[in-house]
Amino acid sequence: MGRHEGLRLRAAKLAAAGAALKRQSGADAPFCLAFLTDALRAPHPLLVARVLPKGAAVILRDYGVRRRAGLAAQLKSVCAARGVKLIIGADPALAVRIGADGVHLPRWYSPGSALPENLIVTASAHDEGELARAKELGAGLALLSPVFATASHPEGGGLGAARFKALAAAAPVPVLALGGADEASAAMIAGPNVAGLAAIGAFLD
Repeated sequence: MGRHEGLRLRAAKLAAAGAALKRQSGADAPFCLAFLTDALRAPHPLLVARVLPKGAAVILRDYGVRRRAGLAAQLKSVCAARGVKLIIGADPALAVRIGADGVHLPRWYSPGSALPENLIVTASAHDEGELARAKELGAGLALLSPVFATASHPEGGGLGAARFKALAAAAPVPVLALGGADEASAAMIAGPNVAGLAAIGAFLD
């Protein structure tokens, strides 16, 4: 199996798992599968974007890379052709300039002014307080992490399935499971308000 087909198969499996989580959750979320860019772990984000199914999303992080605006424009072109949403991390102005679908708010970022009303807003969250903050900032979806230990944060240990589900059920916005979650573990984390999956490594393994 070629690399491209391997990526396509991984994306299809994750998309199916994300859709199943959303159906079971009853949550109203703008998408149920997201790929988060990571220059170190996934240095070819355009390859992943090209195999994502319609309705999925790419969240551009890579906050310190050179020519980030150029990468955003390339991703916008690929995503638009595939019916995939593009969410720009921590830069509403860039999102508006390239016609992206939304903006992502990391835990360290606070928008200095009101966000454009036509943008999807997502936010990172790790506990009850950050889930509440996501709602206050106008997010319609939170990426709750880490569910399990990950390659990005092997020392963290993760929330665990029970804690994750409890946080999600009480959250004021729908959540995507981020951090070690994939199609194999989706059944463990299914529950109210769990609207899908977000991942980096799960697309590549």
